[in-house]
Amino acid sequence: MPFYEGIKYGQEQYQDIIINGVVVKKASGNHDTEARYKIIREVLNKYRRPFCMLDIGASQGYFSFRAAHDYDCVCVMIEGNNAEYPRVGSQLLDLCKANDSLENIILLNKEVAPEDLLKLGECESFSVVLALNIIHWFGPRWKEVADVIFDLGDNIIIETPPEEKQASQEQNSLRKTIEEYLIFRKAKIIGRVPRHTSDKGMASIYLLESEKKGLTRKHWLAPRTSEQYTITSNYEAKTLTKWPPHAQTLTVYDWKPGINLITFLMYNGAYPSREKIEAAVRDIQDPAHNDWTVNNMILQGNRVSLIDWDDPAHGLSGGRRSTPKVLKEHLRLVGLQNPAKVENYFRDHLVRT
Repeated sequence: MPFYEGIKYGQEQYQDIIINGVVVKKASGNHDTEARYKIIREVLNKYRRPFCMLDIGASQGYFSFRAAHDYDCVCVMIEGNNAEYPRVGSQLLDLCKANDSLENIILLNKEVAPEDLLKLGECESFSVVLALNIIHWFGPRWKEVADVIFDLGDNIIIETPPEEKQASQEQNSLRKTIEEYLIFRKAKIIGRVPRHTSDKGMASIYLLESEKKGLTRKHWLAPRTSEQYTITSNYEAKTLTKWPPHAQTLTVYDWKPGINLITFLMYNGAYPSREKIEAAVRDIQDPAHNDWTVNNMILQGNRVSLIDWDDPAHGLSGGRRSTPKVLKEHLRLVGLQNPAKVENYFRDHLVRT
């Protein structure tokens, strides 16, 4: 089976492999995936509304597949082939395809990079962020990465390795410094789990409640804006308030879980397939929407939802409408695989004044 490819080539399997709710292969060694998920669920169980979870360095995707099955949510995974694990991104894409009972999963198939996470935090907001054993991989850049992760959403769940006898002095120094910084940032330990590298070692899982209160970009391809986008979020509701400069009124929208379709196209989105997204875009044709354009489309897995209805900036009797020509242009955009081509096509064909 393609999703076992990593093991075939000697790659460690960090998580249980789960297909449509059934574990088909346990994780390597002492990786206790279920114990970690039980701790994560303590946070997820608090939500009384649909939410979006970001899984950074998702590995075999276990936590996202479980959450997508158990909750009314959209799960976004970031994982790509890299020097340490050269097939992990391809493996996870195969696993997304195998979990065909789930219609609420998204894969951004790219190696985790601080620059991408920074841009993501400027234009997206997640209710829950998983950063399990990620921060220490960035060595001297660990603090930069940690600060970027803290700005990605509301509840940030972090696991980072503790000091261990088998680790080098340099590694243990870094691990101690990271844990001290998490505590300094008021992260709280919500559970402890076995370390896969030893029989008796335990690692702490931290929860940090972020102070993120807004967005600084309208979308991935937009410049930083002076317009204020304020987020109000709790376990019962999440809203976005737009404060246009010099405007007399503000607008409040219910937040839709998922990510902007432009984010998916620019972040090397690999799942769902472009064919599924094209079908979803066709389904949301609506001439009543006065700004029917890609940056007002939220990808929620196999479906797309429109936002920004009745945008006063475009005039309620005019604006950008979903004509056959506009639909054709959007389908062409969705079919592009190269982010540079996506950006050029968006600016040349879809940006209207």
